[in-house]
Amino acid sequence: MRAVLLGLLAGALLAENADAQKNVRSANYMVPACQNFLANRNTNLVDLVDQGICVGTLNGLSYLTGFLPPHLSSCAPTEATTGQKIRVVLAYIQRRPQRMHEDFQDLAIEAFHEAWPCKAVR
Repeated sequence: MRAVLLGLLAGALLAENADAQKNVRSANYMVPACQNFLANRNTNLVDLVDQGICVGTLNGLSYLTGFLPPHLSSCAPTEATTGQKIRVVLAYIQRRPQRMHEDFQDLAIEAFHEAWPCKAVR
């Protein structure tokens, strides 16, 4: 729970301090950071921070999406790893390159919903 809150806080701070010339909330900006995390590529401090934002954002969203309306909600398996969550989101975005300018979090929510829709309770 602490990691989720830290990820959400980092995301909020990043949004507040965004450089006007970069859309740090876009998939264009975040996808390379997520890819670098998976490849264990650490080139500089900014890259490490961006990787942490990727991980925190996706772990936080995967927890919160269970509470969204049914057309957006997702229920990732409890055993899903951070790497699996990142791969699901990257695969979803890579199949839609025309949407790379869009908000990374919105695309991640869609990716989680597609991969792990919640089963209806009867």
